[in-house]
Amino acid sequence: MSAIFTLDSLPSSFTDELKLPYRKYLKKGLIYSIILHICVVAAYGGAHYYQMYKQEQETKNIQQRIINVSLTDLEPPPSALDEETPPPKVEELTAPTKDLEALTPQPVAKEKADVETIKTQKELEEIKTPVSSTGDTGKFNYSGVVKIEDKKIEEKIIKKEITEEKEKTVYQSFEVEKAPECVNLQQVRSSMVYPPMAIEAQIEGKVTVKVLVDPSGNVIKIGSISGPEVFRDEVSSKSMQLQFTPGLQNGKPVKVWVTVPFSFKLN
Repeated sequence: MSAIFTLDSLPSSFTDELKLPYRKYLKKGLIYSIILHICVVAAYGGAHYYQMYKQEQETKNIQQRIINVSLTDLEPPPSALDEETPPPKVEELTAPTKDLEALTPQPVAKEKADVETIKTQKELEEIKTPVSSTGDTGKFNYSGVVKIEDKKIEEKIIKKEITEEKEKTVYQSFEVEKAPECVNLQQVRSSMVYPPMAIEAQIEGKVTVKVLVDPSGNVIKIGSISGPEVFRDEVSSKSMQLQFTPGLQNGKPVKVWVTVPFSFKLN
């Protein structure tokens, strides 16, 4: 038969020897476990505090960069006369120049002072300007009627105006008979992605972009962009996807500058 021993059946001296090391190691185990738990909690709290501090610093840096944007860094809006040729210059009407060479003496060098320049009688007769009977006074006073060919001058002005109209190929939206209208604005707005940096900094705003629409209604050029800088890259990249109805001038499609607004709001 197998023997089964219990603590009660063992001698008391033997059980006391077993309890001493048991209590000793139990006490050490409890101390070590408490220290280990304290270290784990402290490490977790320190990591969480460091993460919060880092996020706060990044948010402050983003807001500081946005505040430091000055008006001098922004691109000036294009002038209303952008890509327009200057108005034609009207020639001033002046009286025909008379031959005054015979009336005004010309200075000569000293060594050639004895050489005189005298016009012939035929050349003097060809000069139609009246000459004073008292001699040459050095001044030109003509009281006659100056004839100007008005017809030729008017023809020149009309030709310049026609040339000016032909050269003008780009218009502002307020200059054309019918301005272009965007047909997919809502679709482009819904495709825009809110910049993560703006979400972290809780930034909202309105961005206005100026685009050049060709006669087919496509955007061929991005002009000036105004608004918060954090949204400009997204607006610039998506604005090329806009589609318009052609702008009309004199019944023909032309290139037109159009301004398009975009609003960014956090939900």
